Amino acid sequence: MRFKSLSVLAVLLTYLIVGNFLHLVVFAASPPDPNTFPVAGDVFGSEAEGFYQEITSVDANRWVYARLTIVPGASGLPLHYHKQFEEHFIVESGTLSVQMSEGVVTIGPGETLKVAPFTAHRPFNPGDKPVVIAGEGPVMPQSFAACLVQLYPVLDTGGPGILFQMSVIDPICDTHMADIPEAGMVVMRAVLGPLARLLGYRSYDPAKSLHPNG
Repeated sequence: MRFKSLSVLAVLLTYLIVGNFLHLVVFAASPPDPNTFPVAGDVFGSEAEGFYQEITSVDANRWVYARLTIVPGASGLPLHYHKQFEEHFIVESGTLSVQMSEGVVTIGPGETLKVAPFTAHRPFNPGDKPVVIAGEGPVMPQSFAACLVQLYPVLDTGGPGILFQMSVIDPICDTHMADIPEAGMVVMRAVLGPLARLLGYRSYDPAKSLHPNG
């Protein structure tokens, strides 16, 4: 029994060491091509999340201005945070609900909510009318918009695919689940990353972008 346990442990360690060496070093992903990132006029969204983005412009610093529509009953992503950017919600129409650590905040037309980096939040729409968030200021880095384009189709298919995709998409995807400690995310990437690559998941797949030919 002890020998069997040691054998399983040896196989697991071999997978983690060799798998991650192949995944991160030998077959390291190429940097994403910014020419394939979303641009003004692009529209994309997720039926599962109930969020639909319309990019109105991209500035010289590659920050995206976009109008976000949240459909009635949309629950949005789980509680999460961003490390690199502050998120602005400027409501154009409807009533937006945002779950924060201290409770749920609601804002209506003409009102603004700023969510600082590392602040856990979950925008959602429990009402029966759409919520429209105006794109009057920079909403997100263009690379993060590219991340959403990659994630939304996987999210809509359901199942464990989103975990595999999240385990390899970190270079451009500044979204972190608030309920999962940072150490837990590191372990998840180490365990699922090699398998995700083997199954065909990529940190960024130009073929799945809105502009695959750049």
